[in-house]
Amino acid sequence: MIKELSLLNFRNFSQSFFTFENGKNLLIGTNGSGKTNLLEAIGYISQGKSFRKTLDRDLILWGQNFFKIEAKVEKNGILYEIEVSYEKTTNEKRITVNKKLIERYSTLFSIFPSIISSDRDQDVIDGPPLERRKIINRLISIINPSFLNLLFDYNKVLENKNALLKAKATHEISPWNQKQEQLTREISKLRRDFINEISEDFSQISFEFLNGRRASISYIPSLDEKDTINDFLSEELELGFSNHGVHRDNFEFFIEGKHARTFASEGEKRLTILSFYLAFLSHYKPDSLIILDEPFSVLDKRGIEVVLSHLRNQTFISAPYMDSYKENFQRIIEL
Repeated sequence: MIKELSLLNFRNFSQSFFTFENGKNLLIGTNGSGKTNLLEAIGYISQGKSFRKTLDRDLILWGQNFFKIEAKVEKNGILYEIEVSYEKTTNEKRITVNKKLIERYSTLFSIFPSIISSDRDQDVIDGPPLERRKIINRLISIINPSFLNLLFDYNKVLENKNALLKAKATHEISPWNQKQEQLTREISKLRRDFINEISEDFSQISFEFLNGRRASISYIPSLDEKDTINDFLSEELELGFSNHGVHRDNFEFFIEGKHARTFASEGEKRLTILSFYLAFLSHYKPDSLIILDEPFSVLDKRGIEVVLSHLRNQTFISAPYMDSYKENFQRIIEL
């Protein structure tokens, strides 16, 4: 759990200090008060970047040249001091854990994994396959940190292979195809196993969230088991880039067998994604932080109550106001 957080020149916070409880923490305030900015800072110390896809230089308080985030995080009885700083003039970012400089964001993620839900969740259902792959990759990485290494290796292979395809260097591509296929099989298996493992929990929780209807997710791999990467060499040479492999995989959400992106309301889409996240936590029970940015904006009273009833981990929720349900929170921070 995160116990303390200090912000210096981050977004609209010039110098602020916060303490949190190991339960549900509510951030309330008017528009522009900094609720989402605070959630962004909390998420930053988990993943080493903004979940709003904002450049580091744009996170700095207006008129300043740097920002710093400091946090105290407790895990399994061990206290970690995490510090992130960014200097605009040198474009240098430093991340330390207990004063030791770290090189990879995955180190933060392994210490302090997080599940983040915002109004962008609708993009997970409505958007391109890339958005769904990101979510699945992130969840698998929480339970299997080595999965990140597989993705890193795959992306390097893809980068080299695409350069050869663009140059039409036909005779040099074969070994890269072999490596790409090997990694594709490994990543595909982990994705398939993950979906199979979580499906029952997702069905059960979504049944409650969606008031008697069940959601499901299907994995649609780009490469059939009977196919090989080499089968598509002529096609990829013509295109000048690799068009088959796990970087082209897709996942689709359904409600009672119908495409959620077509038939679900905005509230149902939000509930579908939230039930998927909570099914993940229910099945694997990792100590992940939960960050929910205004999750109740598209939910009715029943939806709000069912979500609150399922939150077991340390959770941060933002809302412009919360006249009801305040008794559900261990800590309320007014901004």
